[in-house]
Order: sequence, then structure tokens, then C-alpha cells
Amino acid sequence: MGERILVDVDRLREALIEETGPASFTGSPWAIVDVAALEDADPQELLREAERRGWDLRRFEA
Repeated sequence: MGERILVDVDRLREALIEETGPASFTGSPWAIVDVAALEDADPQELLREAERRGWDLRRFEA
């Protein structure tokens, strides 16, 4: 069974947006859509995205 931690979702959301945002300035329409999706994502979606990117969620432990 995996380790359980409490994640600060606001910090996680900000970090995901910070990493995705710069691509939107290069004119990538997909990045703009991604940022909008991250802004509206529920906590579970944010966790899945961070895991998909290979992030260590302990960085965002509350």
C-alpha cells in the first residue's frame, strides 16, 4: 500500500500552471487550453496530472 500524504492543492495547481504557462507564450494553442483546464481542474485531476509528469507529490505536502 502506498504512502498517504496531505497535498496543498493550491500550491500544486500553481506549480502545474507555472510549468505549463510559458508554452502558451510561444503561441501553442494546446498550452492555453491546458492552463485553462488546470485552473478549473478538481484536486483529483491535478494529482493525476502531477503523477503523469512524474512529480514527487511530497514537494506539495501540507
